[in-house]
Amino acid sequence: MIARTALLVLALAASPAIAQWLPSYGGERAGQASYSFLKSDYHVGSSGMGSVGSVLGGDARSMGYNPAGLAQTKGLSMAFTSLGSGSGLEQGSAFVAGKVRQRSAAWGVGIQRLQTGAYQERTEFRPQGTGRLLYDAQTAFLLTYSQQLTEQFQMGLTLKALNETYSAGYTGWGAAADIGFQYHLREEGLRFAVVLRNFGAPVSLQGSNWAVGYNRDSLSSLESANLPTEFAIGIHFRAMQRGKHHLDLAAQLVHPSDNAENYRVGLEYRFADQLFVRSGIMLNQAGQPFPTMGLGFAQKMGSTLALLDFSVQPTAGMGSWTAIGLTLQPQTFKAP
Repeated sequence: MIARTALLVLALAASPAIAQWLPSYGGERAGQASYSFLKSDYHVGSSGMGSVGSVLGGDARSMGYNPAGLAQTKGLSMAFTSLGSGSGLEQGSAFVAGKVRQRSAAWGVGIQRLQTGAYQERTEFRPQGTGRLLYDAQTAFLLTYSQQLTEQFQMGLTLKALNETYSAGYTGWGAAADIGFQYHLREEGLRFAVVLRNFGAPVSLQGSNWAVGYNRDSLSSLESANLPTEFAIGIHFRAMQRGKHHLDLAAQLVHPSDNAENYRVGLEYRFADQLFVRSGIMLNQAGQPFPTMGLGFAQKMGSTLALLDFSVQPTAGMGSWTAIGLTLQPQTFKAP
């Protein structure tokens, strides 16, 4: 009965009628932030559930959304993610995390990167291309620390060094931080979370290259842009637990600095902690009106547990974003 109710709630949330009830204040801020790849969900399990990653945790994947979840790490954990779309953009991440000895804490290091495909340099005098290929890339280097403060409460902090490079002759550096909190009521099967992502000072590019010098004034400076800061509040609870069958529900409110508020609902069915089926929806998120889908498998490999995750995020104008993730960790892992 609970499972049918959860599915009905998710279906209603996806309907256009419900979406029209939600306020859209803040949409005029769209496109005003740089380093937009930082908003991507590098936790593939979360992306299959509509990106409700603030309330998930337990391994290195937590560095992709809420660092507080890293405190549950039991040993050395590694997570690798690849995201792609039909537009030629490629994103990826690699996270490594470990437990701090004799403390209820964990550390982590990682990298996130967006890379464009090669494209022709074009000018008004050479509209068919100059013969020169250009590439653009954005990179974030991560350092994370997460601490279990009490039996129920944990927090985490991620520091990010940011780099943006354009082969046309421009580059820029910046810094950002994520800070997150999670509160667990394990007996009730509840988890609450708050996370502030990508908080930092405005950044700007440096460079003065002109592809064509004719009729150009000297370039004195480039405008700065804000980072895509997000504030999210989430809740996660166990809707059903019968033997090897589990059904978890999650919901999240996200307030971004460069768009309108959006709301996310997701669910995950789990069988024997080996098979994971996920789905979710983002409400009031322009360009993403369709449900997300995800699938996960867990397989023991000696003393290591391998988790393989897939997710698909259909969009209205850029095709479907697909993601695949591989996580390696000790067999002592138990899905949170």
